[in-house]
Amino acid sequence: MPEIADLSSEGNNESCHSERAFDGAVHLGSYLLYPSEQQTVTSWPAGKELALIILNQPIPHAETSLLSLLWARADHRICADGGANRLYNLGKKVGTLGSYIPDAIVGDLDSLQEAPRAHYSQLGTDVHRMSDQDSTDFMKSLWYLDNVRRAGKLSEDCIVVVLGGLGGRLDHILHTLKVMFNNHLKRQVVTISDENLTLVLPQGKSKILVNKQVDGPTCGILPLMGESVLTTRGLRWNLDRYPSTFEGLMSTSNVIDAPEVFIESSIPVAWTSEFKPMP
Repeated sequence: MPEIADLSSEGNNESCHSERAFDGAVHLGSYLLYPSEQQTVTSWPAGKELALIILNQPIPHAETSLLSLLWARADHRICADGGANRLYNLGKKVGTLGSYIPDAIVGDLDSLQEAPRAHYSQLGTDVHRMSDQDSTDFMKSLWYLDNVRRAGKLSEDCIVVVLGGLGGRLDHILHTLKVMFNNHLKRQVVTISDENLTLVLPQGKSKILVNKQVDGPTCGILPLMGESVLTTRGLRWNLDRYPSTFEGLMSTSNVIDAPEVFIESSIPVAWTSEFKPMP
């Protein structure tokens, strides 16, 4: 059962709302991966680059076309330290060692194995060691993206898609979420795990475009930075100016009921929904 009650008096029919002018942030969500030819609003944002970062966790949905789709679309492909091991082992398993050559392997390199290092180095990958122990390999990868790959360009002009990071050890999961929150004002970061697609919504009004082919039905809104006053439309159990906290009420196990979800929040919050990529 969800943790919330339906507190909205507006109902769940969103067709009238989608036609109104919207003055908040629009999030494409999974449409970044699968734009719709019938909906031009889902096209890749003009002037934006894509950076793919692979963290040191099993690559999610490796049995689908998701990795090849992201790889072909990405302008920058970075493995965070042991993420190169994951890519290398997958390549050996499915015969794609020559197809997925990262632009860089970044981190303190304490997890990078010799075989992936040698293989990718000889193919031109920049193996970039950063010994700083006050930042994680995920943080180092973002620094490298900003200061080496995209030096002199605006961070906001590059969308980052992360594979891994929200599975496995709890401390790693919380760190990934922290980095996402710390970066949400300078860039959009979308993290994909075996179960979910997750992003951070800024303070104020947000509209999330829902692709029913791959998104949902379950979703959640996580107030990880403190108390958030939430108003929503497009969910099975909506909220109307309701306080949500980590210690108290959270909108978990909710259900997406419309092709557009509207969320207004007094502080940044995490949006997460089930994600089932196309074959």
